[in-house]
Amino acid sequence: MNPFRVFWQSARDTFEDLLPLTLISTVWLLVVLPLPLLAGGFAVGGAPLGAAAFLLLTTLPMGIVSTGLTVLAQRIHEGRTISWSDFVAGARQYYRFGWQLYGAWLAGLLILVVNLVFYAQMEAPASAYLMLLFAYLLVAWISLLIYLGPLALLQERPSVRLAFRNAFVLAFGRPLFTIVTQGLMSIIVFLSLWPPLLLLLLITPALLAVWGFRATVTLIADAEARRAAQQEHQRAVATTPSNPPATEKGRGGQIRPRE
Repeated sequence: MNPFRVFWQSARDTFEDLLPLTLISTVWLLVVLPLPLLAGGFAVGGAPLGAAAFLLLTTLPMGIVSTGLTVLAQRIHEGRTISWSDFVAGARQYYRFGWQLYGAWLAGLLILVVNLVFYAQMEAPASAYLMLLFAYLLVAWISLLIYLGPLALLQERPSVRLAFRNAFVLAFGRPLFTIVTQGLMSIIVFLSLWPPLLLLLLITPALLAVWGFRATVTLIADAEARRAAQQEHQRAVATTPSNPPATEKGRGGQIRPRE
């Protein structure tokens, strides 16, 4: 299970549908980004309540367009064609669950950021350790975004609690895979914000969606393979007799059971 291979396959899939994905990624940027930018502006301006309000309001556009984009990622992974109508249909079908899922994630993000800023401003000796703790939790919380969107579609039963539970299992079950994937995604995001490569930003949301879906499916397949191997081992142990009948050699080297 190679995270670099997953990235390469995702980039190749994105390139094959570059034009429609660029259009839909641009829509995602225009719809979602303004509210977080306003939240950042209020935070810098010393209005934390306004910043928190705009951050939570991001749930509304994010829940709609992100689920639609994830539906396209699923279709690409399955080898099907994509179109604008597929994006709209996916957004209409899953927007309510998307509001719940991304609303819960944004609320958790807000709590972690508030705690991180609070302890960063304290001068007590223990505040440095608490700041590092919340910084680690923040990074881990952000990593859940890799898996939450795909799990919303792959779960048989739509449940926010189950989606977060499964995302935690995937993230911490294969921590190295998650860390490398999150690091690579962060590099792509930072490169897309660099002025000479700013055009890369127009495809970044779609690339991350396709990448996240493939990463999720890869980890699920790995978990199922490990579970099947464990069950096979348990069956083999159960069918092996614990006390095999003792035997002894008779004349001529023949094996005969003891009476």
